[in-house]
Amino acid sequence: MRVSGRFSAAVSLSTEADTDAALDEAATLLLAKIGAQPDLVLAFFTGHHSERAERISARVRELLAPDSLVGCSAAGVIGAGREVERGPGLVLWAARMPGARVQAFHLQFETSEGGGMVHGWPDAGDSASAVLMVDPFSFPLDPFLSSLRDIAPMPRIVGGVASSGQRPGSNRLLVNDKVVAGGAVGFVLDGAAKLEPLVSQGCRPVGRAYTVTRSERNVIYELDEAPAYDGLSEVVEGLDDGESRAFRSAPQVGLEAVKSTGDLGQEGYLIRGVVGIDQESGAVAISDAAPEGMRVRFHARDGATAHEDLGNLLGLASGLYPEAGGGLLFSCTGRGEHLFGEADHDAVLAGTYFPDLPIAGMFAAGEIGSVCGLPYIHGFTASLGLLVECQA
Repeated sequence: MRVSGRFSAAVSLSTEADTDAALDEAATLLLAKIGAQPDLVLAFFTGHHSERAERISARVRELLAPDSLVGCSAAGVIGAGREVERGPGLVLWAARMPGARVQAFHLQFETSEGGGMVHGWPDAGDSASAVLMVDPFSFPLDPFLSSLRDIAPMPRIVGGVASSGQRPGSNRLLVNDKVVAGGAVGFVLDGAAKLEPLVSQGCRPVGRAYTVTRSERNVIYELDEAPAYDGLSEVVEGLDDGESRAFRSAPQVGLEAVKSTGDLGQEGYLIRGVVGIDQESGAVAISDAAPEGMRVRFHARDGATAHEDLGNLLGLASGLYPEAGGGLLFSCTGRGEHLFGEADHDAVLAGTYFPDLPIAGMFAAGEIGSVCGLPYIHGFTASLGLLVECQA
């Protein structure tokens, strides 16, 4: 049943170790802010609470009675301006969206002699938006997103990969009254509300752009008809000592996207890591395919660059969407204190540009976000979906 009311969202966080105590605290705070029977509730919880996921689902439905419930376990959670990277954490986020339609879903992958098929994707057009949370051990996320990139229309997608478990069956996903340990869950949103995706890949270009002139899948042999290693060396030689150390510690390659739909983010480049170098053959291997003819540019990533990139993106977004009602943030487990040397970085920075905005999310083992309108999985990225009311 849909309850009438104004467009709004709310978030609550509990760091109680006892699951029931955490649920009572978070639900009580949320009820005071937004009331019962919201259109949607999202639950993010650390591995400390994973074994009691059934209890989380039942208690949230009992106390809040949402039309739709979706949730995911994670190594760390984000909410109410904080990032809980260690220790127990439970975050609840709720939204009221009069005139919007929410479709919660559970995707399952079934193998067959011809390969496999994903079941459960809802009917959604290009005006819709979606949140997707995935178990990495049982769902082929990269091939699934690749298949979505080949079809139209499709919704804009943000989300992340469950990160609390290190083995198959150890993550927990919630969808309405079900708790599952595999597949993917999420929701599609259309009608009077949408999620505007923002992807901060946290990199800056270094050196000039090149054209891939010989490659095989993810191995680049030649750039501008010269050994790819020469291009990499040219970039390093053009950096000062500090920049060179930062680049050599985690070299990245930006793959130029060919389709642009005005997304906010890294100027049309899809960032991928350098995973191998063979100086003798001159080959450079990266973590994605680089077909011949593609334009590429090396990129550097460090804490200062990631801070600046996210700040620039949030600043632009705050001007475009000043009336955003809430946000969902999926940050890489490699960010946080490890990258920035301080707690709560992404959450606090988002709050600087969007004061009092109810933002919730998790630290993910892979972030989902669109680059030039197409969905990809990323690493060391902050993927943010801003909840925006659609004007009639």
